[in-house]
Amino acid sequence: RKVRKVFEEIEKPIMKVVEEMNERGVKIYKKVLADLASKYHKELSRLEQAIWKEAGEEFNISSPKVLSLILFNKLQLAEKRQKKTSTGALSTKESELEKLRDRHPIITLVLEYRELAKLLSTYIDAIPPLVDKNSRLHSTFLQAGTTTGRMASQLPNLQNIPNKTVLGRAIRHAFVAEEGSKLVSFDYSQVELRIAAILSLDRKLIEIFKNGEDVHAGVAMRV
Repeated sequence: RKVRKVFEEIEKPIMKVVEEMNERGVKIYKKVLADLASKYHKELSRLEQAIWKEAGEEFNISSPKVLSLILFNKLQLAEKRQKKTSTGALSTKESELEKLRDRHPIITLVLEYRELAKLLSTYIDAIPPLVDKNSRLHSTFLQAGTTTGRMASQLPNLQNIPNKTVLGRAIRHAFVAEEGSKLVSFDYSQVELRIAAILSLDRKLIEIFKNGEDVHAGVAMRV
């Protein structure tokens, strides 16, 4: 009965809304992506040349196998505890390369190259062909797309537009509102912890929220 209530009162009413979201899409200002494509491709070429110069030869930077040979066999940059892939090759994933930043200038160049290449292939070059004649991008929002109950988005994933770096955030400027409209952001503030306070009736946790304190600092202080 409880599950039925969730379906009837929460999931079912929002189905129509999700359908309309998928159909309406989001406005894309293609010039922003075009400008970024021009700028980032030039920078990618510059980084490519710089990496080849540091390596002393031209090679496929996007191939983990070839990159591993250059970094660890030719330049001897591997640490004693360098992790390996399932095939036994020394790993070139970001977390492993981060540990080697101070050992050779090529490492920073490779990390910068990878970031740009990912932004270009996943977003900047990939989004424009998906935009319709009205400059709108249509994703598919999935109500039950995650095991935690959160909504998911696919083809493309609009919930995964970069936000951590300056280069990535620039892509967000391509997402715009129609004239006369605005894009707004809403977010629950520490909703899980507030639910925990309600369900547990913990006096100190409730007190923290009522006082408007930072919940993590408040809990830590009381502990």
